[in-house]
Amino acid sequence: MEHRTFYQKLIGLIDPAGAKKYITQVTLILFSLLIATTVDRYRQGRKEHVKLQEYLKAIEQDLDLEIKTCKMNLKDCNTDIDGIAKTLHYLQMDHPDSIQQGLLSFFDVFQRGVFRTFQPTTFEMMAQAGEAHLIKDLELRSNLAMIFAFRNNTIKKDLEDYDTKTDECARALGKYVDFTQIFRQKYKSPLAFAKGDLFPQNELFLLLRMANVRGFHLDTSIEELEMVKAMVAHARR
Repeated sequence: MEHRTFYQKLIGLIDPAGAKKYITQVTLILFSLLIATTVDRYRQGRKEHVKLQEYLKAIEQDLDLEIKTCKMNLKDCNTDIDGIAKTLHYLQMDHPDSIQQGLLSFFDVFQRGVFRTFQPTTFEMMAQAGEAHLIKDLELRSNLAMIFAFRNNTIKKDLEDYDTKTDECARALGKYVDFTQIFRQKYKSPLAFAKGDLFPQNELFLLLRMANVRGFHLDTSIEELEMVKAMVAHARR
C-alpha cells in the first residue's frame, strides 16, 4: 500500500485548474491596486506641484515688494543720517544762523518720520497652514524662514526704536525751541530759540548711531532678499 503524507493528500484535493484561476484573480487584484495607488500618488503629486507653483509666484511677489520697500526706507534712512549729522555739526557753532540751520535739519528728520506695514507673507501663511513642506528644497525653505524672521524681528524693531528715539530728541530740543514755530513760519523767518550751554548732543548722537545701524540692517536685508528671490525664480522653472 502506498503511503502518502498529509501534505500530499492536501495537494491532491486541490483542483489545479481552480488554483490557477484563483492565483490569477489575486494577481490581477494586486496589480489593479498597485496601478490605482500609483495613479493616485501621481495625481496628488501633480496637485501639490501646481499648488507649490502658485505659492512660489506669490512669494516672489512678496519678495519684490519687500525689496522695493526696504530700498525706499534705506533712502529715507540715509537722508536722516545726513540731516542728523548736520544738526550735530551746526549746533556746535556759536552763531544764531548756524544753530537755526541745525534745528531746521532736525525738524526735517522729525517731520519725515518712519512708516511701513508688516503684513503676513505668503510663506508665513504656508507655515501656519502646515504646507511649508511643499517646498522640498530645504535650503530655500530655511532661507525664506530666515529672511522673513529678520524682517519681523529686526527691521520692524529698528523702525520702532528709531521712532521712539526721534521723539526723545524732539522733547530734549523742545527745551530750546518751539517746533510749532518752525511749522507755522515754514522756515521763512529767524527762529526764536533759547540758547543753552549744551544742546542734547548725547541724544542726537545715539539717534545717529541708531540710524546707521538701521541702514546697515536694511542694506543687509536687501542683499539677502535678492539672493532668496533668485532661488525662488530657479525653483519655479
